Amino acid sequence: MTSRGRVGLLVNPTAGRGVGRVAGAHVLSTLQRLGHPVTDLSGLDFASTARAARERAGEFEALVVVGGDGLVHAGLEAVAGTSTALGIVPAGTGNDLARGLDLPLGDPVRSAELVSTALHEGRSRTVDAVRVGSNWFGSILASGVDALINERANSWRWPRGPARYTLAAVRELAVVRGLPMRITLDGTTVEQECLLVAVANTRSYGGGILMAPDADPTDGLLDVVVVDRLPPIAALQLFPRARRGAHLKLPAVHVHRVRSVTLEVLPGAAQPHPHADGEPFGHLPITCTVVPGALRVLG
Repeated sequence: MTSRGRVGLLVNPTAGRGVGRVAGAHVLSTLQRLGHPVTDLSGLDFASTARAARERAGEFEALVVVGGDGLVHAGLEAVAGTSTALGIVPAGTGNDLARGLDLPLGDPVRSAELVSTALHEGRSRTVDAVRVGSNWFGSILASGVDALINERANSWRWPRGPARYTLAAVRELAVVRGLPMRITLDGTTVEQECLLVAVANTRSYGGGILMAPDADPTDGLLDVVVVDRLPPIAALQLFPRARRGAHLKLPAVHVHRVRSVTLEVLPGAAQPHPHADGEPFGHLPITCTVVPGALRVLG
């Protein structure tokens, strides 16, 4: 059972080149000053911190995460579908889930105060989350060349921030043409060659690329963005347009609003590893189903 008022805190001290450590200390002192019993669940590394979230989230009224998309994803997986609320203090380089939930970016102190006020007032809002088997994600699942881009960007230590994703996109789009995919949208199946299929609950990935600019995490629907196979030059032109959401005007881009989608690469083709919330996320085939109101968010 959740004890009212108890707060679990997750901090990634390496997020945002040390911003996470400073923000985490501020969050801890602010919550304690407001009278909330806080338990710091942060481990020595990311893996131990994420494990603590999974194992202990149910003990708390709220789980407050200070870090980037990776740690926020771990916190979301721990609390989605439960009564424990999620507080987010963005302190990473991408911060796409916070961006998609219209939370303030670039000011961890202000974010900490908003979380603290919401806790003090007992205020939260419900948003949708996406279920994949026993797992969850909150922003966008990448399954085509965008998954390959994510994987390559995660393997690089330089440059930091969105520039790393941009360079990885140039590298992958220069060689990837398309993947033969079977896509089932609310029971209707199509087969086609795709550059990518992005399953979106919120608007952006890759540090602000507006792949699904109209996605609404409160409408009970997924925005499934399908991009047809493109020649190299057209593919390279896609992502600069997607950064501002202008790609939806292209004839090769299609948006489907559904409750559930199954993605499968046809036999004989290369198998990209899906990424969701910027993190590796299982294998294809994969079925994503939106669960309305599955997540309580502070602020």
